Amino acid sequence: MYIKVLLFSLLSFSSYSAEQLKFAVYDPGFPPYLFINEAQQIKGIIPDLLQSFADEQSIALDYVIDNRQGGEQRLYEGLVDVMVLSPPWTRHPEQLLFTDEILPYTDYLFKLDKSNKNTQWQPGNRVCTREYYVYPTLKEQFASNQLLRLDASSEETQLRMLENGRCDFAYLNELIGYWLLQERFPHLFLTTIEQNKAVDSLKLALIPTKASVLPSLNAHIAAQKQNGNLRSIVRKYVRTLPKQ
Repeated sequence: MYIKVLLFSLLSFSSYSAEQLKFAVYDPGFPPYLFINEAQQIKGIIPDLLQSFADEQSIALDYVIDNRQGGEQRLYEGLVDVMVLSPPWTRHPEQLLFTDEILPYTDYLFKLDKSNKNTQWQPGNRVCTREYYVYPTLKEQFASNQLLRLDASSEETQLRMLENGRCDFAYLNELIGYWLLQERFPHLFLTTIEQNKAVDSLKLALIPTKASVLPSLNAHIAAQKQNGNLRSIVRKYVRTLPKQ
């Protein structure tokens, strides 16, 4: 399958050849973390965080658009340098370097429910998932057909399938769920169940040849968390995020 790749250069090279980071963006993206807006601009929590880092370090950022599977493969081949990935999501985590935690999050089974009852799934229930994604907490249920996996091209499509009754649950990152309800589905009543939830954290994966960037990137992440800038970035995109 031919995949059209578009390259967006956000910073021009100066005469001294600034360090370059090629960042793999999978399309459709996953707002509010990372997405392409109607003007074909790269937006989201991660680009905002990386832009301030690039400005501080005089690094040139290039965004390479691919699909989820293609982006990860390019990472292994060294064709891109960095991508939003956590070890449980990857096929070969031992081949990559990972940043410290950027944001903690929980993945939940979301369901349509005006009564807000916290019920459990039943054998044979259908779960809308994101294609190419790995779901460790549901792996056994999918393998044994206790739950039936229905792949979608994006989280927004997952919720549309849930809305249309094609699945009983949609398995989503909680922050993505908040954003989608805010921006795309304000008419829906969704609730989560505790069963098979997954607690993880958002990280970036880098190729080993970019190991020299990792300490300064981790220091930038820590500083943005400590001074409150990261929280401000999150609330810029997700206004309905509960106070914590």
